[in-house]
Parts: sequence; C-alpha cells; structure tokens
Amino acid sequence: MTDKKVLIIDDDKKLFSMVKNYLERDGYIISGAFDGEAGLDLSQKDNPDLIILDLMLPKIDGLEVCREIRKKSNVPILILSARGEETDVVVGLEVGADDYISKPFSLRELSARVRALLRRSGKTIQKEKSRNDILKFKTFSINLKKHEVIVDEEKIELTATEFALLTLLASNPGRVFTRDQLLDEIRGRELTPFDRSVDIHISHLRQKINDTAKEPVYIITVWGVGYKFSEPEE
Repeated sequence: MTDKKVLIIDDDKKLFSMVKNYLERDGYIISGAFDGEAGLDLSQKDNPDLIILDLMLPKIDGLEVCREIRKKSNVPILILSARGEETDVVVGLEVGADDYISKPFSLRELSARVRALLRRSGKTIQKEKSRNDILKFKTFSINLKKHEVIVDEEKIELTATEFALLTLLASNPGRVFTRDQLLDEIRGRELTPFDRSVDIHISHLRQKINDTAKEPVYIITVWGVGYKFSEPEE
C-alpha cells in the first residue's frame, strides 16, 4: 500500500472515476480537476506526488498547464491524451512531461507507469547511492543523497526522469545503453515503434549540463545503438 497523492486533470468525468477507483485500490490518494485552470490551482495547493494530465482541457489546455507546473515543480507528469500521433507526444515531452499514454489505454499499464515514475521520483536512488553519494565531473556534479545537480556552481532543475536518466548514465561511464535499455531502466517498459522520448530527454539533459549534440563532452551518441557517458574527468 502507499500514501502517495495523485492528481488527475481530465475533463472526462467517467474516465476520471474509472482511473480513480482503479488507483485507489493500490492505495493512492486521488484528487481531481476537470479543467486546466482548476488543475493548475490544485497542483500548487495539494502538492501531489504525481500528476496525470490530459492535453485537451477547457480554460487552459494541458500543454500550457504542463509548462506552468514546470516553472515551479519537478513533480512527475504523465500525459493521457487521445492525440496519440508522434508529433503530439513529442510536444508533450518537450514541455516537460515525463511520460505519456495514448487513449484508449489499459488501466494495468497506467498503474505500472505510475509506479515506475513514483519509484524514480524518490529523494534517493538506492542502487546508485550505495556506490557514492556524489558523482563529480569537470563542470558538474550529481548529489545522489540530496537529489541535486550542480552545473558551474549553480543548482539546475531536472525532472525525475531526467535525473534518473543522467544518474544511470553517469554511474556507468563507458557503458553503451540502447534506447530500449534506458526506457526499461527508467520507466519499466519496452521501447515502442517511433518512440523518441529517450532522445528528447537526452536533448534536455545536454542543454541543462551545457553539453551539445554536435560536440558532446559527456553524453555520447552511439549511432544506431543508443548512448553512453564519457569517462569521468578528474
């Protein structure tokens, strides 16, 4: 059982009721909003552990809600949307969502995605913490205990998924991870056809740690395979 709080922002009240009942059986505390304005307000007042967000909402659309939440919080955001085209998914991830599910969807899969995101959004990542509390590199460091990343002496904000992805790569310098392996590690699911979410998260990480796609120092693209982290520099 769990006492994690999940906020569902979706104008489909029947769907809300169905998801609410299913997740409550797993012990989650569920709250809901049926338009973007109310959802944004609740996200700030209730301090949820995870947000399930529809894109097509009255008053304020889901993309704008996601943008506004990301200005103040790194809470995991899972998008639910009937707009399942690749371009729609990419836009959702670009504005800061951690994961997405296209409607119609399986409640079992939704529950699994929620568990995976919450597991990775904890204050510590036990597997990496057992090695070192702080990973240091030439221009940035990762504090696993405090769940912080410092770049050029300034703290930067990462989503839970970005932090998990960066920590996984940085904790295994030189090891090549396929996109399938990265998704499996950070979300517990296999890569789906045309799934570009890993590439988008990598792009965000490179920007935040001042790496570049053309001449990366840390996160290296292994063409046709995936990504690896360069050897730590003294």
